[in-house]
Amino acid sequence: MDTPSLPAEKREMALQAISKDPYRLIKTNPIINAKFDITAVQMKVFLKVVASIDQSGDEMPEISISIKEFQEFVGGKAKNIHTYLQEELTKLRKKDLYYEDDRIRLEANFFSSIVYHKKEGYFTFEFSKNIKPFLLQIKDNFTVLDIRNIMYLDSIYAIRFYEFCKEFERFRTFEFEVEELKEKFGLTDRYKNYFDFKLKVVNQARTELIKNSELYFDFEEIKVGKKVTRLKFFIYKNSKNNDVQNDSLNHEQIEEITVLVKEFVGEKVVLSWFKKYSYQQIKDGVLYSIKEYGRGVVKDMGKYLQKMVAVPNIIDSGEVKKQALQKKKKQQADLQAVEKQIVAIDRLKDDLRKTYFQKRIDFVNQIFTTNGQIMKKIMKQLQADVVSDKPTFLAELALNSFKGDKNSKKDFLQNFSEGATFQAYSLDYMSQQYPTEFAKIKMDFLPLAHKLGMTIDDLV
Repeated sequence: MDTPSLPAEKREMALQAISKDPYRLIKTNPIINAKFDITAVQMKVFLKVVASIDQSGDEMPEISISIKEFQEFVGGKAKNIHTYLQEELTKLRKKDLYYEDDRIRLEANFFSSIVYHKKEGYFTFEFSKNIKPFLLQIKDNFTVLDIRNIMYLDSIYAIRFYEFCKEFERFRTFEFEVEELKEKFGLTDRYKNYFDFKLKVVNQARTELIKNSELYFDFEEIKVGKKVTRLKFFIYKNSKNNDVQNDSLNHEQIEEITVLVKEFVGEKVVLSWFKKYSYQQIKDGVLYSIKEYGRGVVKDMGKYLQKMVAVPNIIDSGEVKKQALQKKKKQQADLQAVEKQIVAIDRLKDDLRKTYFQKRIDFVNQIFTTNGQIMKKIMKQLQADVVSDKPTFLAELALNSFKGDKNSKKDFLQNFSEGATFQAYSLDYMSQQYPTEFAKIKMDFLPLAHKLGMTIDDLV
């Protein structure tokens, strides 16, 4: 997708504004659509580093980011965060990305070097030379991302689908071949069964976006025959999470809370509170925590703050644990409800296809009982198709699979009832002989199909 170029002056102002925003970054669509296989943590690291550079400038110096900053953004257990990040970044340094269009073919690493300063507790990053043009002074074909939308996403596929949704947001839809998606995600040799790919990649990403992002998607399966070859995605605003991205956030309130807790947690943690709780609840929790800290009864102020701001009213610790457990159970129940809804819709679609197919079979059987000559015509056409100059593969399979006397009505009906290729050939022939009747059957099923997000072709 080509993003229209802005006038030079406005583009420079936009670049400078985004570069000063610690949460927003510009990512060229070639990088969004490149092929690579990295983990969610590695992707978050990459985006965090990109968000830390001045994309309006001409040069790209080394970027330094502390362990604490990474922990707030990518997560990780406090005791193992140093080892955890070192392992992830070692793997990321060796990963490649691939992109190709009519003009170029790019093969590059994400970073040319990553240095860990052990005593000081921070990393320095140097981008690979060949991807710098995709990160600086970008004029067109780009997407603006807000990294707050990926902080709580657990899978790399959810992160990448969020980027696709942002890239195509103004069109409200986008499409990919199934195999093309697998290549982009580095899954060519995995999930060869489409059902597994749909369940573990597409549906999982959709569920995470519904729960944690400003945008999410639904999708429609496009088939060739009975095989799903292409997916069409529809982009929706997520009303549950839009407030986080709304410019109406009271930055004075955020700054006030940040000043109060800066010794214990970072600004990104404070922002995550405002994503979930009201200002008054956060302030009450912070002030109560500071009071308890002053009494010397709090050992880990960071963790204690997280607990207190999550409580609507400051009450005893036992009730805090109870409410936290109830909240966790509700989140799990909500997630399970979404997953059940997806499974239920898929089952309804399958049932609709089966019913539609059976209606066509019933109609054909009714014709067979009243018109015995039509079966002879099918067999005659089948044999003619097989010996023609360009025999069809379906015709050859149908004739070879036929069991019994080809002139026997009984054997004809038996082969038709057993399904497989002979039934498929016969249905195709009958649909050509009775186009009006077959079209009417299809039209009877369309209203329900549309309610389930299916197209005409999805019925077959």
